[in-house]
Amino acid sequence: MMDFPNQQHPLSQVVHQPSTLSMRLDPSSPPLPPDETPVSFKTYFNTIYDSRWLIGIITALLTVGALFYALVAKPVYEANLMIHVEEESPNASKNILSEASSLFETKKAAIAEMELLRSRMVISRAVDNLQLYVEVQPVYFPIAGSWMADRSRGALSQPGIFGWGGFVWGGEKLEAGVFNVPDALLGKEFVITALGTDRYRFGGGHGAPTFDAKVGQQYVVPTSDGTMQLKVAQITALPGAQFRMRRLARLGTIERIQSAMVITEQGKQSGVIEVKLQGENAKRINMLLSAIGREYLRQNLARKTEEAEKSLAFLNQQLPILKRQLEQSEDRYNQFRNAHGTIDLREEARMSLQQAAAARTRRLDLMQKKTELLSRFTEDHPIVKGINGQRREVDAEIDDVAKRIRSLPSLEQDETRLTREIKVNTDLYTALSNTAQQLRLISVGRVSNVRLIDAPMAPERPVRPNRPLIVALAAIIGLFLGIVLALARKAIRSGIDEPGKIESMLHARVVYATVPHSDNQDRLARKARGGVTGLPLLATQAPDDIAIESLRSFRAALQFSMPHFKNNIVMLSGPTRNLGKSFIAANLAAVVASSGKRVLLIDADLRHGHLQRYFGVDRENGLTKAISGADTIENIIYKNVLENLDFIATGPLPPNRSELLLRLNFAQLLANVSANYDLVLIDPPPILAVADALIVGAHAGAVFILTRAGMTTESEINESIKRLNHAGIAPQGVLFNDMAVRLGQRRAHYSYEAPPRVGFET
Repeated sequence: MMDFPNQQHPLSQVVHQPSTLSMRLDPSSPPLPPDETPVSFKTYFNTIYDSRWLIGIITALLTVGALFYALVAKPVYEANLMIHVEEESPNASKNILSEASSLFETKKAAIAEMELLRSRMVISRAVDNLQLYVEVQPVYFPIAGSWMADRSRGALSQPGIFGWGGFVWGGEKLEAGVFNVPDALLGKEFVITALGTDRYRFGGGHGAPTFDAKVGQQYVVPTSDGTMQLKVAQITALPGAQFRMRRLARLGTIERIQSAMVITEQGKQSGVIEVKLQGENAKRINMLLSAIGREYLRQNLARKTEEAEKSLAFLNQQLPILKRQLEQSEDRYNQFRNAHGTIDLREEARMSLQQAAAARTRRLDLMQKKTELLSRFTEDHPIVKGINGQRREVDAEIDDVAKRIRSLPSLEQDETRLTREIKVNTDLYTALSNTAQQLRLISVGRVSNVRLIDAPMAPERPVRPNRPLIVALAAIIGLFLGIVLALARKAIRSGIDEPGKIESMLHARVVYATVPHSDNQDRLARKARGGVTGLPLLATQAPDDIAIESLRSFRAALQFSMPHFKNNIVMLSGPTRNLGKSFIAANLAAVVASSGKRVLLIDADLRHGHLQRYFGVDRENGLTKAISGADTIENIIYKNVLENLDFIATGPLPPNRSELLLRLNFAQLLANVSANYDLVLIDPPPILAVADALIVGAHAGAVFILTRAGMTTESEINESIKRLNHAGIAPQGVLFNDMAVRLGQRRAHYSYEAPPRVGFET
């Protein structure tokens, strides 16, 4: 048995310093301020490594979720067309100013055509032709049904699951010929069930009746909101397959297509326009984009020939009338000549006729110009008003000539009038016929300034989802979120994860031992939770475990320091619960006992003590009975629970626990057992929870504060030291428990270097 001299504790001198804990190797050296201790990259790496399972689980969950999404997500295809818009510029005379301004000219034709491509005038025709406002969708099984149908390669499936439900799994199709509903039923779903032999059943609902119908026939269905028109053109499905059908608003369908279309100009002022459209059905978006392209080209060409066609239509109406007038004039002149024979006109009559003919010719030119202008302008336009003014002047001149002719003899006057009518009508008819022929040539030969360079083609590969990219990004995001969560958890917990931080905080080498995390202990604990009686002791089950090796190092340090303690009583306690205090006490007692020393382990935790489970003994016969005098010391000691190890359990847990420990019987008990053992190891309650540890610590020769990696905080250590100091107790050192074993760390990392014989106080 070791002899402990009765000497003053070497930690009794108190070093006072405001708001800091002092423990120095050299009292003359200034302490290192805590806020000047840098956070190294290694600290972050250790935090990440300690949380590797959390990071791995988050990464795996996101990766699996992304993989599932990539597999079940519907592929999206993209079709495109390319159009070239040529600038139309008149052949105007150029000068230096016009050439200089052309350098800064912005092409507006392409911009205008881009807006026309997106206009309702163009898209509405394509929507009507393809009936895109009628939506027909097979009833797929939730989540996996659509995915399986996409991989069926068009084969028909047996509807339902074991004959229940109308779910389809293959390439079933339904084509709606006509589906018109009242406005109140827009967007409402109706179910159609295939019956086989070109028959189907309309499911009704929303005020519509249920009825059986035949493919290809149109039905008028009465509803509570009006009549509905229905015609199914084709069904490709086995009996029992179901389809959902609904009529969408025409304007809403057009607006959705307008929003989905991406129209851009390729290059700066190139005049080349690209139109892209994405959708889940490759064939349908190809048909839609082709229809839009055709309608746009048709309307563009129609705009170019619209003026000529309007003028030609007007002339086609006037030419038959003029032809009849010319024929009537010729008939009247022939009748006049037959009745009166040939008459020689006077020179005046000839000149008047020429003047009248010239005036009427000018009036004809003015009428033709006005006809052409009215196709572009109204009667109120200044140019049209000018033409009307000139025509009034010509009419006045004609009236003057007519007055002169009326002064001629009546017979000559009649011949002059008939000849004039024939000439005027002939000239007018000939001019209008020439104009009509020119307009026909313009209508036929007019070429649009828009050319379709690349027509739409049905895409073969989807543009999204990009499955490898989605999975890779999910893995990266999961890794990032896992790291962020690990660092955030570390910051929130604010627990100390390295023993060096404790020594930096206390400014001294105070950590006697660092006990690493034990995988063997985890397995033993799981086994104990599985129903095994008692708690397995790591020191006996796995004596070569790295945690036991660290306790052996602490045993050597303790053996070195024991002669300097006032007695051989050692107390192990921590600031709070769940720090592994009982685990350290039981295994340390076993390790010391295995070296041949006689050890007594006392469970003084009268709150939650359970050390008796490690040795398979009863709690009832224990410490509280000896203190209260209900039993003797010899009767409460369990002899040789392990070789050289005796044990005292807590005994019955009384209500006045702290008061019980203050009795003189407890001090006398410790004095008696101390004389009979090499080491008396006491396991009291936590320091900050109750005052029991302060009472027990007053009788101990050495008090060690137990901390746990990631759980014990700096404030808890400071408060524990403060309370012990207030009770007149100078803690001998710190044990750092459950430190994570990290990469690159060897077992030697947990070896012990004996600190100097100094204490630490507030």
